[in-house]
Amino acid sequence: MATALTPPPPRTRREQQRLATREQLFELAIDEFRRVGTAKARIRDIVEAAGVVPGTFYFHFPSKEHVVFELWRRSSQQLVAQLPAIDRDPPPRAEHYLRSLGDAMIDIEQQIGDSALVRDAIASVLRPPEGADPSTFAVGDAIVALLTGALERGEIASELGPPELASVLLTSILGVLVAAPADSTARRRELRRIIDFFLKALQPT
Repeated sequence: MATALTPPPPRTRREQQRLATREQLFELAIDEFRRVGTAKARIRDIVEAAGVVPGTFYFHFPSKEHVVFELWRRSSQQLVAQLPAIDRDPPPRAEHYLRSLGDAMIDIEQQIGDSALVRDAIASVLRPPEGADPSTFAVGDAIVALLTGALERGEIASELGPPELASVLLTSILGVLVAAPADSTARRRELRRIIDFFLKALQPT
């Protein structure tokens, strides 16, 4: 029986090749989205660059929107990695964590490096493509864990549970990012404004 200390079995060569092809298609698709925009990008051009047939693309990604969804899923993991660990002792305060979250989101956007692609990625979260699972976003789990601890410690108070609060906050944050000006300073300011409003609403009476 495998234990936590048992290393995972090595991937077969076929599995390694499958993952390498998926990664190549993902990177080529993102490059093409940056070059011409997601809407104008053609699957034909992406698969030609990869040297594969169109069916290979659709095996890994049912649509261009699924590629964009994957981009934000990966960005979500990177985002959480930049934030304080929820399970550290003592745990981060909700106020500090959420304000850091806002700043980290702008940093991730700048790493993506294309404002139109960022908007497409956010739209894919608000309206996930068919079959995509939004529960795979690491930032959602992190915020639920943060709010659970903050409620237990009395830092915040709400009649809503942590999952509902996290959903309200993330929807508000993503809505701000869709509507805010392209300037990163203005976007950072708008995020801080909505996060401060959220924190004020949750102050214990």
